[in-house]
Amino acid sequence: MRREAGFTLIEVVVTMAITVVVFGATLTALGAFSSNNKTDTLRAEEQERARNALDRLAHGLRNVTAQSTEYPGALEQASAYSVTFVTTDPTHVGANGKNASDTMRVRYCLNDSNPENEILYQQGERWKTATAPELPTATACPDTSTSDYEETLKVATNIVNRNGDQARPLFVYSTTSTPQIVTVETNLDLSLNPNAHPNETQLTTAVSLRNANRPPIVSFTATPVNGHVLLNASESRDPEGLSLKYKWSEGSTQLPSTAQTFETPLLAKGTHTFTLEVTDPGGLSSSATHTVTI
Repeated sequence: MRREAGFTLIEVVVTMAITVVVFGATLTALGAFSSNNKTDTLRAEEQERARNALDRLAHGLRNVTAQSTEYPGALEQASAYSVTFVTTDPTHVGANGKNASDTMRVRYCLNDSNPENEILYQQGERWKTATAPELPTATACPDTSTSDYEETLKVATNIVNRNGDQARPLFVYSTTSTPQIVTVETNLDLSLNPNAHPNETQLTTAVSLRNANRPPIVSFTATPVNGHVLLNASESRDPEGLSLKYKWSEGSTQLPSTAQTFETPLLAKGTHTFTLEVTDPGGLSSSATHTVTI
């Protein structure tokens, strides 16, 4: 310990090598931590935007306006990657002219031009007429072929529902018949980098359509009895439990009854065709036909 010669060159080199290894490992760990932290932050932000988009979609669906006979049911258009409906417009209350109900058309669709970063778009259409304009027929997402949709917003990105030739639907409905749809489930698969870890995140929400007005279900029997025919529509019903109006016809001749059951006068021998049309309070109608031989 009394020597003053200091460290040898070999000792210095070894010390420096150990120091480089230690600092290198420390910096590598710090870099990995920083990268993971940045990724987690971006994932959280993207998920928050997606949740906001789902909340906005759910709010619009919960306030869907009852449809007319032109668009029976709650939705105007429903597919696996696009949905269109008419809902209340909270931002233009009282400023829609003859559109006294302050409604607007909203469309959500998924653009998959880049399957590794699909984009959910929201489009809106407003009007000042008493009735809504016709539903745009374009299927592109977003629809930019006309000026029907006055606003187009990107509400969520980094969606991968169709990445890798997958076909995971964005929207799942309670049935395949648009007028009968009463629930809409939305599924978003999110990933910042689908080719690396961490794995995808799935966000799901489901909404019951409280203003759905479905067409009535029509069913009746036609029973020959001693030259007469007993018509009975007791099996017809309205999905919402509302009362129905009945309209009976034989061929092109309307029968003098709007009751649920009706017995025809004495009929001539041969084939007779009877039609029943039922209508609910919302104006939606369904019809059915029976042929009877006397």
